[in-house]
Amino acid sequence: MTTPLSQVALVTGASRGIGRAASIELARLGCFVIVHFRADQDAADITLAAIKAAGGDGFAVSADLTTDAGVTHLFKGVDDGLRQCGREARIDVLVNNAGVADGGALDSTSPALFDRQFTLNVKAVFLTTQHALARMKAGARIINLSSVLSSRVFETAGGFTAISAYAGAKAAVDAFTRHWAVELGPRGIIVNAVAPGPVDTDMNAAWLRTEEGKAAMIAASPLGRVGTPQDIAGVIGFLASPASKWTTGQVIDASGGYRL
Repeated sequence: MTTPLSQVALVTGASRGIGRAASIELARLGCFVIVHFRADQDAADITLAAIKAAGGDGFAVSADLTTDAGVTHLFKGVDDGLRQCGREARIDVLVNNAGVADGGALDSTSPALFDRQFTLNVKAVFLTTQHALARMKAGARIINLSSVLSSRVFETAGGFTAISAYAGAKAAVDAFTRHWAVELGPRGIIVNAVAPGPVDTDMNAAWLRTEEGKAAMIAASPLGRVGTPQDIAGVIGFLASPASKWTTGQVIDASGGYRL
C-alpha cells in the first residue's frame, strides 16, 4: 500500500488464528482493519492491540454470520464505524476467513452438522461478499479462505476424523472464487482464494496438537513442520497487495507442499 492506512480491509473471524494473523499482516501493509468477531470481545481486543502494535488502526464489529440478519448487522456496524472514524463507507480488501470445521464420517454426519458447515462456510461467504461488493471500487480484492481438503484427503491418523461435509463446503468456495473472478473482472475487482493445509490454530488443536496428529501432518510435509497462521497471512498479504494485480481466479495452495 502506498499511503499508510489508505486501504480499508474487513477480515471475518479475525479474533484468533488465521484471521488475527491476516489482520496484523494487512495492518503492517498499511490497511485500516475492521476486525469481525462473533462473540469473544476479549479476543477481538487482542487482535486490535496487535494491529496497533504493527502501526495500524481499526475497530471491531460483532456479528453472527450464520443468519442473514447477522450479515446485515455486520455491515451496519462496518458503515457506522467507518463514518465515526471520518472514513467513507468503503471496503478495499475483504478476507472471507470465518468458518468452522467439524468432523464426521458420512454415516454419522447429522443434518444439523451438515447445515452448520454450509451455512457458515458457504452461505455466509456468499452473502458477506454480496454486501461488501456494494462498497467496493475498481482495484478491490476479495480473498476467500479455502482448504487443501477441497482437493485432497487428510490421513486418519492422530484422531483426525472424516470431514467430507467441510471439504465439500470448501470446494464450493473454490467455485465461487473462479466464477466471481470472471464476473467481477470487468469491474476491476480481483478475486482469489488461499487453501491452507494443516495449520496450528485453536480450531485444529484437538487433533493437531496431539503427538500422533502432529507427527502425521509433519510426515506429509516436504518442509517437515506444521503450518502457522503467519504462514497463511503472508499469502493473504500478497493477494491484498499491488504485487498481485495480475493474479485472479486462483486457489493458491498454502499447505507447505502437503502430500505432494
